Amino acid sequence: AMDGAKAEEVEQERAAFLKICGAFQGYAADAAEEVHRWERMFERLPPAHQSLLAHHRDKHVEAYRCVARNDKFLSDMLATYMGDDVPPHLRVPPAEKPDGVSRALHRVAPVDVEKVRYVLKNLARDWSAEAAGEREQSHGPIIRELTARHPPPGPERDVYPPRVLVPGAGLGRLVMEIARRGYQAEGNEFSYYMLLTSSYILNHASRANEWIIHPWVHSNCNHQSDADQLAEVHVPDVPACDAIVDGARVGGSMSMCAGDFVECYGDEQNVGAWDAVCTCFFIDTAHNVVEYLETIASCLRPGGAWINFGP
Repeated sequence: AMDGAKAEEVEQERAAFLKICGAFQGYAADAAEEVHRWERMFERLPPAHQSLLAHHRDKHVEAYRCVARNDKFLSDMLATYMGDDVPPHLRVPPAEKPDGVSRALHRVAPVDVEKVRYVLKNLARDWSAEAAGEREQSHGPIIRELTARHPPPGPERDVYPPRVLVPGAGLGRLVMEIARRGYQAEGNEFSYYMLLTSSYILNHASRANEWIIHPWVHSNCNHQSDADQLAEVHVPDVPACDAIVDGARVGGSMSMCAGDFVECYGDEQNVGAWDAVCTCFFIDTAHNVVEYLETIASCLRPGGAWINFGP
């Protein structure tokens, strides 16, 4: 039987998980409400101004369509965690169909609304062909440094491939890119927003560009036109199943570990267990940077490398 403290911890964990499920499930209502606000503001304009800006009506219709597509992606994703095969603590409950009263009670906190939208943008950055240039600027230097310092042995050599840890793995793209080059790569991620989405994209995509999302529909900045804001993005540009098969031919493998970096990797069994630790925009997530650095140092074997990009 669980002791009281452990049971309480499990309960808190479940509550945090359900809050995140609720944020994903509340996406469509929150997003539609925002488009509705655009409509109300437009209707308040004097008729002469409305006719000058008549194209906004089409934009609103299209924005609802974008929201529906994003919601379809998120709903399909959550549905894969509802089956009996999913461990109870990670099982997603069916979405409630809220009436007006419970809708008011179940408002998703603005910070969580923002996190769901961030997931959509992250999908575009990590898993679309459009963002290949951006990934090249961050993942590129890490991978080049890794292959220079610890070249993978290749299929014919009878040695284990180097073990590479990627803390703050996010949606898993860097982990996959390292694994497909013949490394034993392990990602670590704390956020359930990222874990649910990365597991879906890594395990459920059967072909390239399987899903369509509209990641920019909620931001009015950095667009030259409405078309930019409403643009569709196809993900994933490479299905992970293909990449993992390629990687396995040259000895590569990929895994993910959920939890806090220091708690997961500060223990005895990780001392000197890794040839490289690769971090990309991870260090700034630390409450205590020194603790992160100590953990990275203890993980690395003598001669191992910490390869970092970004704060």
